Amino acid sequence: MKIIFRIIAKLIIFSLAIYCISVIIGFFSGYSITFPFSFTEGRSVPEHRLQAIRLSTLGTFFYFSLYYLFSSSTKLYPIQFMAVFLFNLSLVGPLSYLILGIEYKEYLQSIFFFFISILLYNSHKPQIRNYFH
Repeated sequence: MKIIFRIIAKLIIFSLAIYCISVIIGFFSGYSITFPFSFTEGRSVPEHRLQAIRLSTLGTFFYFSLYYLFSSSTKLYPIQFMAVFLFNLSLVGPLSYLILGIEYKEYLQSIFFFFISILLYNSHKPQIRNYFH
């Protein structure tokens, strides 16, 4: 079962990597690509999405600040960082949309990000436990 989670996680990471490079190339080509692959000419991104990303970045920084202060010797995998960011995005995104009065179809991506964050976070937990830590 753990192998299936890792394969799914790698497919998700690959898909997100394709999306990320597409957004970067799109920006330099004069297009805005928003999730899930919505193309618009120009470089504008909807304000509510920028606010959600801003707040989730700050939430992720807050999480890792506390993580460092209380368990600085514990290691995290990069995929777990991505999971924490997507989890924050799935929490503060809908809250910011609610405050800004955004239409409900925008909330669907938050549900997607929530499930992806849980899958990614759990896909790379260490398989060998160190009982003599």
